[in-house]
Amino acid sequence: MLETVVAKFSASVVDEVIVVLGHESKFIQQKVFLGKARVVTNRDYDKGLGSSIRAGIKAVGRETKAVILALGDQPLLSVATIDTLVQKYSETGGPIVVPYFRGRRGNPVLFDCKLFPDLKNIEGDRGLKKTIEEHGWKVVKVQVKDPGVLLDIDSEADYHRALEELSKSRC
Repeated sequence: MLETVVAKFSASVVDEVIVVLGHESKFIQQKVFLGKARVVTNRDYDKGLGSSIRAGIKAVGRETKAVILALGDQPLLSVATIDTLVQKYSETGGPIVVPYFRGRRGNPVLFDCKLFPDLKNIEGDRGLKKTIEEHGWKVVKVQVKDPGVLLDIDSEADYHRALEELSKSRC
């Protein structure tokens, strides 16, 4: 899954792909092709997703204008959606750009560099949602035709739902 997500970001218009790895980082790097992606190891991975977000934000360069925070378990996400988020950011300058599919908020989410201090303070696993809610009036909502923004695979049931969604998209 991670290899697929990294490949899609690598094929998109983004300038750099940074992959944050935690548990079994070295093993994953040996087994998963990450192409030209830069790998950052999060030694605090046991403290939740927030620690990975902090590690990723700390790794971006000072000249970075925005980041797209993505999940490594969204293999159905399309390259077109990633490019659309970047395009909307370029057009609007909106500090938070969020994809929506059929009225539901999805991932990944683009954040302007003005929000990096907020992202560096995220704790636990619910931080992004809180940051988005706190800055709700700044959110640029982008309607996409990509159910992949809603499908992250955390369980076997999620995996089967993703396969079902994939089969629908091929018809």
